Amino acid sequence: MPMQKFPDPKTLRQQLAQDPHRPLFHFLPPHNWMNDPNGLFFWKGRYHLFYQYNPREAVWGTICWGHASSLDMVHWVDHPPALVPEKGTGDENGCWSGCIVEHKGVPTAVYSGFVEPERTPIMLAHAEDDHLDAWKKSSMNPVIAGAPGGVRQTDFRDPYVWRESDRWKMLVGAGMTNGDSAVFSYDSPDLVNWTYRGPFFRDGGISSVRMWECPNLFPLGERYVLLVSLFPDLQGVYYFIGDYDGRVFSPTEEGYFERGSLFYAPQARLFPDGRVILFGWILEDRSEQAVQRAGWAGVQSLPRQLAINAQGCLVSRPIDELKNLRGEHHLFSGIRLGSGGNFRLPLAGQCLEVEAVLAAEGGRMGMDILVSPDGSEYTRIFVDFEEHRGVLDTTHSSLSKQVNRRMLITPIRDDSSNEVRLHVWIDRSVIEVWFNDDAVITGRVYPTRVDARGLGVFSSDASGEVKRMHIWEMGQIWPADHGKA
Repeated sequence: MPMQKFPDPKTLRQQLAQDPHRPLFHFLPPHNWMNDPNGLFFWKGRYHLFYQYNPREAVWGTICWGHASSLDMVHWVDHPPALVPEKGTGDENGCWSGCIVEHKGVPTAVYSGFVEPERTPIMLAHAEDDHLDAWKKSSMNPVIAGAPGGVRQTDFRDPYVWRESDRWKMLVGAGMTNGDSAVFSYDSPDLVNWTYRGPFFRDGGISSVRMWECPNLFPLGERYVLLVSLFPDLQGVYYFIGDYDGRVFSPTEEGYFERGSLFYAPQARLFPDGRVILFGWILEDRSEQAVQRAGWAGVQSLPRQLAINAQGCLVSRPIDELKNLRGEHHLFSGIRLGSGGNFRLPLAGQCLEVEAVLAAEGGRMGMDILVSPDGSEYTRIFVDFEEHRGVLDTTHSSLSKQVNRRMLITPIRDDSSNEVRLHVWIDRSVIEVWFNDDAVITGRVYPTRVDARGLGVFSSDASGEVKRMHIWEMGQIWPADHGKA
């Protein structure tokens, strides 16, 4: 496929650099629309991230594969879009989600196309250079023409492929006509000739879910994890942990990896250093009109390393390489608060990393971030010690009427302790919060005031103590002329 001419990404980034809501240390496209991460891949010393991208405008549509690469999964270089729709092929209405594997020494993309009416074939493309800039689509496309029987034709997409012994295995997300959500299994000797092996796993336990999107299967220690995204209404990301013998997957634990509608469609891959690392799509939480005025939409989550904790749950933590973005450090300790008390920290910022240990016998305790001097705008992160819940409250984050306001809640582990660890990442409009290193909440905030940068701590319904709080001012992942923190 000949490479097409696209605008210079550095110029595009510079044009948007002064947007006060545009993150500085989360990956996002040069401009316009981004959704699912695709094709996480390590090749010739570089990590490659592909992503669903509309180069024309800041709304979903005309989807191709955007592309960036990195030496550390933190600092990125833009590449030209990799896969673009072509008329008369199986992807003429979009190059949808998929993955990349190495086949006979060649990086090979396996992805969903879309053809009217209502058909989503599986497609192949092969890299033609070591930068993964030039791609040639297979003459054998589509390698799978459409969904098997019992599946709604448009609810069949997002192939996930891996090598097992002498064969390729593939899972495809699906929604069945009987109401079950499922992932379907295929195998192949060559990525071209696929044999359908039936449902890999299916379930109808979450009644409001029509299908599972973006399936991922990967080993963690001696167990296997199946990760799926709940569609429609983007209800969260769910996991099953179990045993896999090469044919049958037998889950023994399950739960939400992350609840809510703002973190979705992640892709996880096992990298050569033995880590399983995941990126996820962070959605906007403002009106389409606001997005179009801004000229960009969609952010990738921080890269997260996955593990199974002592309680048998799938958990994540930001990768260690992100510590290289830390700048000036501030330490606070022994801040005691009575019931209803608050303390304004002598520090402000909108691109920060915070690690804190909070202690309370009950009630609620937490942080206020992005606080305006008059208190008209603020975002609240707190622990409900009685209900064992973590909360990200954005109901006062913005005065704009084009911004959604939410109480995002996650259960947190009750370990019979009166202490909870917070790990908070504030990146302008993006907030990612870990509670006790396992439960996660992702949120979006859009303050209208440029001075909404203050920080504080508070306690309600009980006294509490901030035992210690580390705050780092964070650098950015793009060249300095792309904006300032």
